[in-house]
Parts: sequence; C-alpha cells; structure tokens
Amino acid sequence: MLPSQFGKGKVDSAFLKLFGDKSLEQAKSLLKDAWEREDDSDVKAEIERRLKLLEPKEINEIKCCRCGKLFQSKSVRKFKKSFCEECMKKRFGSQV
Repeated sequence: MLPSQFGKGKVDSAFLKLFGDKSLEQAKSLLKDAWEREDDSDVKAEIERRLKLLEPKEINEIKCCRCGKLFQSKSVRKFKKSFCEECMKKRFGSQV
C-alpha cells in the first residue's frame, strides 16, 4: 500500500487517498520506524531505497564558462564547454 513515488501516477494511490496532504510525512515516518525495528539486511536495504526515492531531487546547476551565470543544464551536450542559453545564441547563432 505504501507508494514508492508521490504525484507521478495518473491515479492517486490508496495511501494518498487515506492520508491526504500529510501522506509524504506519514510515509517517511513509517519507513523510518520500520527501518529501526527491522533485522533483515535485505528488507533494510529496500526501506533505504524507498526513503531515498521519497527525497526531493537536487537541481543540478552549472556555471557558464563564458559569462559565469549559473544555469540548469540540459542533458544534450553538443559542445565541449558548458554555455548558458544566451551565450550559446550569441556565440553559435544558427548552429544550435
């Protein structure tokens, strides 16, 4: 019943329907309590994996090598150096 991800699916899980707005905090507290009481290493590893999935993802920001501005990088990388979108347009124009 405990979901591994919140808000990703089209249909709300039974857990989300039951606990509503406080479902994320409730899931974390239940997993932490279960981890403390559990003796089996495989089950502990699965609990740790689920706890890690519930943590928010960090935003990766890169410094532009031309202007020094921090920007969120896209996974596509055509050039050796990291340029922000504005510097990319200035430097490479229609090549991008």
